[in-house]
Amino acid sequence: MTLTLTDLRRIFAGRSVIAVFAILVGPIVAGALDTDLMTPLALPGYIALSLGSSIGSYLFPNLALWVFWAPFLFGSYLISIVTAGLYRTVRSF
Repeated sequence: MTLTLTDLRRIFAGRSVIAVFAILVGPIVAGALDTDLMTPLALPGYIALSLGSSIGSYLFPNLALWVFWAPFLFGSYLISIVTAGLYRTVRSF
């Protein structure tokens, strides 16, 4: 089984990956811009950001909290790839 360029695009930037990433990151970004926009939909992303920030603050106490947004975005992307892959696997049965 060979992977084509289309398969790689679907794995790393398919619709399901984008949808999961938007669900994780979108409400957090909206809530960070204006606290009136913070909704319960932000809970999964907020938990991930809080855990990452607390671990990061323990490991690197001199860094500001805004520094942990890059690892949060990268981690959300990795979670999106795994979740979308599981979704495609379950859907194929």
